[in-house]
This record gives sequence, structure tokens and C-alpha cells, in this order.
Amino acid sequence: MKRLILALLLLVLFYGCAKERGEADHQDRPIRRTVWTEKSELFLEYTGRKAGQECTFLLHFTDLGTFKPVAEGPLVLTFTSTGSEPLTITVKGPAPPGIFKAQATFKNAGKYTLKAVIANKTFSDEILVDNLEITAVGDNPHEVPPPAGDRTLIAFSKEQQWRIEFKTEKPTRREVSSSFLSPGEFIPVSNSEVTISAPLAGILSVSKRLPYLGQKVERDQTVAQIEPAAFQQGGVGQLSAAYSEAKNRAILAQKEYDRAKRLYEAKAVPKRRLEEAEIALDTAQAALSPLERAMESTKKGTVEHKIMVPSPLQGTVVELLVSNGKAVEAGQPLMRVINTSTLWLRANVQATEIAKLKQFDEVFFAVSGVDGTFRPTRLVAVNEMVDPKSRTVPVVFEVPNPKGLFKVGMFADVSIVSGKAHNLPTLPEQALFEDEGRFFVYVQKEGEAFERREVAVGTRGGGYAHISGGIRDDERVVTRGGYYVKLASLSSRTQQGHGHEH
Repeated sequence: MKRLILALLLLVLFYGCAKERGEADHQDRPIRRTVWTEKSELFLEYTGRKAGQECTFLLHFTDLGTFKPVAEGPLVLTFTSTGSEPLTITVKGPAPPGIFKAQATFKNAGKYTLKAVIANKTFSDEILVDNLEITAVGDNPHEVPPPAGDRTLIAFSKEQQWRIEFKTEKPTRREVSSSFLSPGEFIPVSNSEVTISAPLAGILSVSKRLPYLGQKVERDQTVAQIEPAAFQQGGVGQLSAAYSEAKNRAILAQKEYDRAKRLYEAKAVPKRRLEEAEIALDTAQAALSPLERAMESTKKGTVEHKIMVPSPLQGTVVELLVSNGKAVEAGQPLMRVINTSTLWLRANVQATEIAKLKQFDEVFFAVSGVDGTFRPTRLVAVNEMVDPKSRTVPVVFEVPNPKGLFKVGMFADVSIVSGKAHNLPTLPEQALFEDEGRFFVYVQKEGEAFERREVAVGTRGGGYAHISGGIRDDERVVTRGGYYVKLASLSSRTQQGHGHEH
């Protein structure tokens, strides 16, 4: 009997302590509220919600223009409630930046509205937070943290957000057209690339330094000098001998033709003799013509018996195939020059999409590592053959490149827009995360709590994606810094209503 009474006493004592501890834990658990205006975000945490007792407020202010903390005060807090006198508190400044701490004691219980006014040289705003409940001593507050449900939120503190490039925004409605994305690559314009070769055999002179990779050269600028071979078997000597021989043959053929023509007109020889002389003359002149052009070029570009090799176009040296002092043969490639002031963008379009090119409206492209989106000036050509391996059709667009922003060989994502535009909710494409063919975004539920949400994605183009389902128009989505929220989701999760201490 004594044991039973003792057990009952211990049970009552344990229940009372547990109840008291539960009420204390409930009272000490912070309430969190998040309010957005056009200019700022206020994330509010407060504890000690009993009238006559000290209540502590932590107010996190974020400038939505920069998504950085508000670093200066003052902050004026005014609490109002029906039947109670207004309570005003002034906080000189944040410590640390972005976090204002205030303490207040309320005389009466009730529902309070907080007006927070911040104004300094660089930032000002006014935020209202309603339904802040202050209870009488001994009463349980009706305003309690939302119960932890099945959904797990991701904890990502304001301090973490402020340290990185971070941004959240609501879906915005834009004119979105049907479009498709194709991989592209920059290639030279067909007549803006040349391989410069040695016109004659010889040795590259060391007195004329060859251009370096990336050097700009002008049209007709001398890019190399060739010292001809010392013997007639190469260089200018060989060319001169061949030219003299071909010229003599052409002179003899011309004389023979003139003689045969006179004899034929005098009916001294048959017509066949004249035809044979004419054929011999044409053959001799055909052999002489290229040698004459070579000799003329040699005379113009010869300095002290050195052959000057000019660049046939203005551009940049992108490949150097020889070095000074090396022996070269006639026709041997020396270097490659490309004019990149205008480039071609070759997009590999899926064969199933090629019909849309007949009525496309716009073309955008983006290059990794280069900010912004760009437009080509015109469609150059659509290939008539489908690649048998990739089942794509090469489509070429012309892209102006006066500042040299794009390089030959760079890859680009080409978005080809066609069809009628519609006013649809969109998010920047960088807000999307793909996982096994499904798309996800990170939604900000409150100041430091985020949710991974699957969304339905429609048309994409111009750096934006149509969100056809999964997000409301009034929800804020992480559009910059989402990768860090993703990392936080892997390392630390918090049930709704749990947070951190400052």
C-alpha cells in the first residue's frame, strides 16, 4: 500500500514538473513573422509574450534592392492596441548589421499592431505587423508557432543570405512565345579565314619576326620574309628559269602560228596546219600565265632578294605553323588568320523542329561566362541534309562581334522563338533545378525557412521559363543563390517553427 501511494505521489510530481516545463518551453519559444514591402523584408522574432514582463524583439531588415542587410538606423517601433496607450521604442542602430534588437514591457494584454519605421541617408521604409498577441500572466497565448507538419523546411539564416549573391522574387508575367533550344558553336565567316602559305621554297628570314598568336594584322601587311634558296633548284632562281623557258616557248608558238596563218591564207598549207599551230600557242600561253603572275608578285614583294609574304585580309593570327629560320617548301602553310569582326553561329537544330524556322520571330543566344542574351543579325543558311548520327540540321546565323566578345569555337545556347506570344507567369531560368527530368525551385516560406518545390515548366526562352504550375503569384522564389540553399538542404534541415539563436 505504501509503495502504491509513493508511486502516485511521484507520478503527480512528474506530471506537474512536465506541465510547468512545457508551459515554460512554450512561452520561451520565439514567434516568427515575415513581412515584405516593395523595398524591404522584415523577419521578426520575439519571445516573452506576457503583460508586465520584458519582451525581446529581434528585427532582421533586408534591403530588397541589394538583398544586403540594412546597416544603419535609427529604427522607431510603435506598438498600438485598442484600450492601451501607444508604446514607442527607438533603436539607434543594428548590431550586427541588419539585426535590430529591442526590448519592451507591455502594461496590458491584447492584440498589438507594430509599425516599424526605419530612415537613414541611404534607406527608408515603413512596415506594419499586425496581430502580435500579448497575454496576461497565467494565460496561455493563442498565437503559437504553427505545428510541425510532415513538410520539412530548409534552414538558411539571414546571415548566410547576406554573405552571398542572393535574391528572391515573385513570378512575373511576360510575353512568352513558343520556342526551342539548340546547341550552337561560333565558326568563322567563310571568306574571313585564310591559311597563308609560302609562295616559294626557301628559309624564313630571322630578320623579320613572325607574328605571335593573337596578334592583329592588317590587310597586305608583311607577315613573313622568305630567303630564296641559293641554287636554281629552289626559290627565285627556279621560278625565273621556268618563267624564261615558258616565255620563249610562247614566243616561238606565236611566231609559228602567225606563219601558219599567212600560209593558210595563201592556200599554201592545209587548214590542219593552222589548227595545230593554234593549239600549240594556247598551250604555251596557258603554261606562261601563272608564271607571269608569280614573277609579278615576286617583284612587288622582294627586298634584297627576299620574298615578302603579305596577309590577304585583316584579322587575328590564330594558328602559327612554322618558326623563324625554318626551311619551307612552296605551298607549305605558314599561319592561319581569321577576321572575327563578324562570326557565324552554327546551331544544330533537331530535325523535328526545322519546320518552325520558316516562321520564326526572334533568335536569342546565351554564352556561358558572358552576361546577358544576344541576337544574331540574320539567318545565313539552313542545311539541306540531316546529320545521320545526331539527327540535327546545321543552321547558320550571322553575329556581329566588333568588340571581340565571342571567340571561334565558343559554345552557345540558341533559343529560337516562334508562334504567338502570351502573357504568362515566368521565373528566371537560373531559379530552376533539374533532377531526373523534373524541375524544382526553392520557395521562401519565411525569412529563414525555405521549401523545395516541384514546378511544371512550359516554354523557355530569353533567359526566362514559363511556370505553368506549382507556384502561386504571391510566393517568393530564390532566383539567385539557390545553389547554396540546395547545399543547406543536404546538410541541415529544420522542422517548421525551429530556428537559430543570434
